[in-house]
Parts: sequence; structure tokens; C-alpha cells
Amino acid sequence: MDHQRGNITIWLSISIIILSAGIVAHVMSIPVVLNVAGRDSWVSVIIAAPFFIIWFLIYNHLIKQLNGQSYIEWTKQHWGNIASWIVKLVLAFILFFSAFYSLLDTMMWAVTTYMVQTPFIVVSLLATIICVLIAYCGLQSIAIVASLLLPVVMFLGYFVASANMKHKDWDLLFPIFDKGYVPAISGSLYVISALMEIWVIMLYSHHIKQKMKWWQTVILALFLLMMVMGPTTGGITEFGPDEASKQRHTAFDQWKILSLGEFLQHVDFLSIYQWLSGSIIRISISMYLMVDLFQIRKNNYRLLFLSLAGVVMIALMYLPWREDTMLSLLQHIYFPGLLIFVVLFTLLIGVSIYIIHAKERRNNEGSTS
Repeated sequence: MDHQRGNITIWLSISIIILSAGIVAHVMSIPVVLNVAGRDSWVSVIIAAPFFIIWFLIYNHLIKQLNGQSYIEWTKQHWGNIASWIVKLVLAFILFFSAFYSLLDTMMWAVTTYMVQTPFIVVSLLATIICVLIAYCGLQSIAIVASLLLPVVMFLGYFVASANMKHKDWDLLFPIFDKGYVPAISGSLYVISALMEIWVIMLYSHHIKQKMKWWQTVILALFLLMMVMGPTTGGITEFGPDEASKQRHTAFDQWKILSLGEFLQHVDFLSIYQWLSGSIIRISISMYLMVDLFQIRKNNYRLLFLSLAGVVMIALMYLPWREDTMLSLLQHIYFPGLLIFVVLFTLLIGVSIYIIHAKERRNNEGSTS
């Protein structure tokens, strides 16, 4: 299973990123940003844009410096086995939490909206089995599934945005900075943190056939920024800043007011496709990368590892989670922690590459003198 190097294209890798990071930027981060920045949430996206684009360009440059080598193998080669294991454990924990929270949030939304009479264990067990099987099939399978799901997800996104145009009051976006500059700046940090979910591309960059060019990086960054801007402005202009900040899932509440004429109404069931597409890909890629980190090659061991991870996630979902607790976890722990981690992770890789190149230059100069 999935032993080959360089077996997915740029487009397939981007499909994974858009669906995986998109579910965070498009859904999970919006209530946090609205809660922090209120009416100025859309300004927060604009403030975050240049910083995110610059970081992504730098990050993509660092990925290229690995020269197609696995990051874990690169760490082991240059810094030793102990450093490699420390990195593995830290990254595995972050990936596990990413998969777990996505599963928990999706299942809680499912049983409170459209599967009210279905036992929670049935929904969560079925979703976990699907994600385990997709992750077991390997990165190429995840990428193909993502590329098939993405076009419909994008179409539905533009569909709800355009169909709800009649409900939007653009005057609600103004005045800006009515509560000062701090809320907008604070909100921008959460926007950047949510978008930095794309950091995982480093962990499977050695499976991508081509290197991402700078202009592809910029286009992808702008597209992800628009995925945050769209539901943010939509929530404010359709519901008002106060009501939007109280909503748990603003992006999908916009589906509830969608109607096309007298006979086409209540089409919010289409939002289920969007949400499940992003969540399944995010959970699957996180679980796959956990296996890939520890370089588990035998199929039986891969399935056992993934199954155990799934069992632990289901067990953790039976803790007394509440909606307000989950939102607080996102706002005060996950997003700040992710921002700090990704910045330190980027600096660590950058400094490591600089030190390694400096050593190589000194060795070359010593050998030629």
C-alpha cells in the first residue's frame, strides 16, 4: 500500500489541501473570528492576507529544500534518531487531535441537525470506519477521492453565495473599527492560524511529483483566503454582526435561508455534502500521515494502528463535550497553539536548513583548499 514516491500530482495535492484546510478555514474558524472581531471580521481577513501569503511562500521554499526527501527521513539523517522520534511524537499528537476534533465536531453537528433519532455511536462508528478504510488505502486514494468531491463542493459554495445575494445588506459591514483596532487585529491572528492548517503539506511533499511554483502558491493562498472571506461577509450581511457572532456554524446557517422561487426551498441538505467532504478528507489525511510518520509498511500493522486510533477517538467522544466547551477549546487552546506551533516549526526547519547548508559550504571549502 502506498510505497511509491512521487505518486500524486500538484492538482491532487491541492485538492487535499483545499478540502482539509478548507473545512477549518470555511467552517470551524468563522464563529471564533466573528466572536472576537464582530463586524470587523472581514477586515481581519484582509489584515491576515499579506502575512499568510508571505509565510506560505517561505514555507513552500523550505519544502523545496528537502529535495523530495521525507521530512522525517531528512530529520533523522541530519539530526539523529532521537530528534526524529521527538518530531514524530509531537506531529502525531497534533495530527491525532486534528482528526479527533474534526470527527467530534462533525458527528455532533450531524446528530443535532439531520440525524436526530440516530444513536450517536452508530453515526460516529460508521464515519470512523469510512475514514480508517480511506486512510488505509493510502495517499493516492485520498487524493483521488478529494479531487472527485472538490468540484461539487466548490459549485455548492458559489451557489449558496450567489443565491443568497438578495438577503445580503452590505451596509452591515460598516462602520469598521467602531470598537477600535484591537478586535480586527486579534481576529486576523485566528484567520492566519486557521489557514496555517496547510502546514501538513510538508509531511507528504515527498509524494508529490512536481514542486509547487510560486505563482501556484499565491493562487492557492488567495483561494483559501476567499474561503474565509465568503462565509464571514455572508454571515454579517445576512444575519447582522451580533446574530452572526452567536451562531455556532455560520457558514451552514446560510443554507437555511436559501430559496429559489416558491417551489425550491429547504435545500440546506446540500450543506451535508460540503461538510462531510471536508471532514472525511481531513480525518483521513491526518490518520494516514500518522501511519506514514512511523513508517508502518506492513498492511496488517497499518490497519491495526488505524483501527486503534479510531477506537481511541470514539472513546474520547464520549467525554462530556458541550458546544460552548468546544468553541472555547478552539478559541483559547487549539488556534493559539497551532499558530505558535506552525511558526516555531517553520523557524526550526529554516534554521536547520541554514545550519546544514553552512556546514556543507565549509566542508566543500575545506576539501578544495
